[in-house]
Amino acid sequence: MATTPTPKHPKSAIPQLSYDCRRKLHRAQMVVFHLYVLNMDGDEKTMQLHIPYVLSYIHDDIKAVNKELISLGLFDKAMGKKRRK
Repeated sequence: MATTPTPKHPKSAIPQLSYDCRRKLHRAQMVVFHLYVLNMDGDEKTMQLHIPYVLSYIHDDIKAVNKELISLGLFDKAMGKKRRK
């Protein structure tokens, strides 16, 4: 008796984030955590000097991650687009 083979999905068929994207997410997470810890120390002068640079750094990382997620089609449903094949 013959069985119908089930289709197998290659790993490439499942959208996955790149290593670089994962690294940027982790880096942004760690930068925010250290910013929080520094803020707990109460050194306001140091914080005022570093905040613009830190926020710019986090912005760039999140922007790059967002672009990759959009290019993989992972936001298509949320953006009202049809799913890519």
